[in-house]
Amino acid sequence: MKSLKYIIVLGIVTGVTFSSCEDWLDENPKYSVDNTVIFDSEETAKQALNACYGYLTTQDCFGQGVYEMSVGSSGLSWSQTNGSEPDRYASLNATTAGDAVLWAWRGLYKAIQECNTFIVNMNNGSLSEDLKENYTAQASFIRGLCYYYLSMMWGDVPLRIEPSAHDAISEPKSSFIDVVGQIFIDWKYAYDNLPENGEHVDGYIDKLGVAAYLAKLNWMLSCNPDLADRKADYLEDAKFWCDLVYGKYSLQSRYSDLFVNHVQNSPESIFQLNFTTSSDYSWNRLNWIFAADNASPGTAYQRIRSTKAFHDLFRGTYPGDPRYDATFLTRWYDVKKGSSYHLISDSAYTYPYKSYKTKSTSRVADAVAYIPYDQMADPTNPTVEELTVLQEQFYTENTTTGEKNVINLVGQFATSVGDHAGWPLWKKQIDFNCQAQQSNNNIILYRYADFLLLMADVYNELDETDRAANLVNEVLRRARTSVSPEASQPVDFPSGLSKDQMREKIFYERLFELAAEPEMYFDIRRGGTETLKMALKIVNRHDITYEHCEGEAQHNNPNQRFRDRYFGEDATFYGKVSDESFLKKNLHLPIPHSELSANDGLSAADQNFGY
Repeated sequence: MKSLKYIIVLGIVTGVTFSSCEDWLDENPKYSVDNTVIFDSEETAKQALNACYGYLTTQDCFGQGVYEMSVGSSGLSWSQTNGSEPDRYASLNATTAGDAVLWAWRGLYKAIQECNTFIVNMNNGSLSEDLKENYTAQASFIRGLCYYYLSMMWGDVPLRIEPSAHDAISEPKSSFIDVVGQIFIDWKYAYDNLPENGEHVDGYIDKLGVAAYLAKLNWMLSCNPDLADRKADYLEDAKFWCDLVYGKYSLQSRYSDLFVNHVQNSPESIFQLNFTTSSDYSWNRLNWIFAADNASPGTAYQRIRSTKAFHDLFRGTYPGDPRYDATFLTRWYDVKKGSSYHLISDSAYTYPYKSYKTKSTSRVADAVAYIPYDQMADPTNPTVEELTVLQEQFYTENTTTGEKNVINLVGQFATSVGDHAGWPLWKKQIDFNCQAQQSNNNIILYRYADFLLLMADVYNELDETDRAANLVNEVLRRARTSVSPEASQPVDFPSGLSKDQMREKIFYERLFELAAEPEMYFDIRRGGTETLKMALKIVNRHDITYEHCEGEAQHNNPNQRFRDRYFGEDATFYGKVSDESFLKKNLHLPIPHSELSANDGLSAADQNFGY
């Protein structure tokens, strides 16, 4: 297995440093029907194909826009309640005017446009038929991948499969099922025309990777309640592709190694995007999105964090799970402070911790208070009442008078105005070697653990529940053995679960394993309003969240910037899970305003997304 170190220039990615890449694009600024390029050498064709891959790595696409919308508007992420765009999408109220919505839409369609042009020009060239088929298959996969994200995040979207000299052309929306039909065409073509024994190279798709995506697409469609009449067919097709792929990849031995700086050659990677900080046009900007401004040398905005509710569900369900430390960042060395990570005063803390000063000292802090989960009746849901009692074990003491002052955990995490420290960071895309806003972190879009969990769901729906449990347990076993000595959590799924019990446990297990990864938005919504409601109930059952957002103490200060979001039956400020129109609206994102304005094929009714 080889890895591909990307050199990214104006969206081009390649395994070799081509000094001619920029020159080639300058000379051929638009290889389209208006400026046809005849590929008469493999090198030129390879550069153009790399450009198709490279558009996936732009800031508009997976370099920020698509990833930001998938995680940020999932329903399990937090951002300031300050009226900003992140506030709106984290509140499940994304608008047509949002920048990130526009970036994601524009980035995906830009990649589609380049693939359309490449496919036409590649087939008009004079290169060998084998090379044409291989390169056209890869571009077809990329186009299908873009439509996969568009259809799962937006539903009905314009279907553009012909080259155009313009980014926005008049094209009405095609139905979701028609768009899915095109994905099948593209991916089946890719599968049929990629080499049987092609070498796997990080950053390029291969035949087996396409098969894994066909398994995923059929599984996603089998979960869709609007397609219930075809569920059996989708499940059988998903099983076919799953059986073909199973055992051809393996799990990374250490879970945390999936998210290290510039990960390469992981046996778990089915398809990934590689990044470099040497480009001025295309880069991974996710550290800026997810990191706190003092967690890395780079510039960061802590734009999106985890909800406290999901953090506690994970922490309480699997105490000691090695995946926890790879998923959440709750303590880090403050690059703006001192010299040692081991000094409390040189570290920054967030929920469920609070640093404080116990007595007169030159240090900013010398002790840490925390939520004592092992003392909670339900560790997945600490209550304000329990914190009120248990917080008394954390206090400052006046060395002269002996007077003790309790550290107010309730005020810090449940009822006060607070600050960013009230919410844990999503860690997976934080780059501790970040340069300015550019990160070297590669992104695995699809990995084998994801595949094993969806395969388990397929087998469960086909009434092979014990086989499903064994597949899930492969993932859980890897989590436990990620550290030495082996952790006691997460425990294996027990035998004897019913089909319904297994389906529900797999839903939550996917959240734990794949939290804050690229498909979080539509993974939560794959079962329509029912699975979206299941995710939002994680928030609604959380006592601290309710108190912070809807509790009596908050009604005196409804406009504060640092509050939780509550989607429960009695929600005042946010949508209610009992409101089916709210849930349906949030199955898909809104089409950006610029597309609605520029595309004459769309009407005002197309703004009423989700209904």
